[in-house]
Amino acid sequence: MLNIHTATDFDDARIIKEIWKYNLATGVWTCLPEQRFFPTNNEIILGMTFKSEKLIVVTWNKCQSKGYLYTHYLKNENEVEKMTTKGPLPKRFFSHNFISHGSYLYTIGNDRGLGVFRIDPETGIWEKMSPDNGDDFPGDYADIELAFDGRKIYVIFVKLRGERIHLRINFGIDHVVDPETKETSIVISGGTMDRKIYSDVWQLRLSTLRWTCLNKLGSILPLAICEHDATTSRYGKMYVFGGRIKRTNNRLTEVNSLYSAWLRIPKLADICWEAVNYYYKDLNSKTDEELFELGLPIKFVRSRCQ
Repeated sequence: MLNIHTATDFDDARIIKEIWKYNLATGVWTCLPEQRFFPTNNEIILGMTFKSEKLIVVTWNKCQSKGYLYTHYLKNENEVEKMTTKGPLPKRFFSHNFISHGSYLYTIGNDRGLGVFRIDPETGIWEKMSPDNGDDFPGDYADIELAFDGRKIYVIFVKLRGERIHLRINFGIDHVVDPETKETSIVISGGTMDRKIYSDVWQLRLSTLRWTCLNKLGSILPLAICEHDATTSRYGKMYVFGGRIKRTNNRLTEVNSLYSAWLRIPKLADICWEAVNYYYKDLNSKTDEELFELGLPIKFVRSRCQ
């Protein structure tokens, strides 16, 4: 998992351009070496994703009407490429996730509608796949999230611009694929509505479009939080980082804590691996050969911070 690219230091009120890597197995944060290319302050990030052990960030420059694609190679942390994109840009003033399918990255939405766009990360060429969808979608929107079940792209409206309706916003969201059934679900956590901040976790199964509250299964945030990031490991553990909480004086305060909770019953191997990392703090200093001699399976050895 990465805490990506730009952040705000609230003590110093400046934008920090860094890439931080967090290893889910060992719980270690690492700042990647200084990158050769970073988006400028005039560039708006359209979205980012992982693909083939690469971190891909796509932007457009509102002043120059140009788009750029940044490729960070995670195996060689010093290697980064920047290319100018071509084709019709999905110009918009907010960022949301890409859908990776085949050799393309798909996204929906620009400043005029909800057309479907895709980009080839190898060539940097944008294509518009369909016309705007007209009345099929709400009017003006401020933010959306995308999910993909292998056949359809689902559009989740997080916030509608100018609408005064009682809906929860500013929640963490991620789409999760069950490792056994391969069924795709949307998981949201926390958020705000009518000035109240929440700590509950909900799951939407795309096959049935039915919501389930996961609190009764023990999946609940340790505190009410909003404006945070959320992701889920391939093994079904949800991680929540950053965000804002409400103090006793009802003022929102930024936090940089990381929390985790299982969204399913973990396998015994996953529990054992967490225990090994907890009790043996020096695992990361050992070579792969030394860990193999201890009898650790290869998939866990490869998951360490290198």
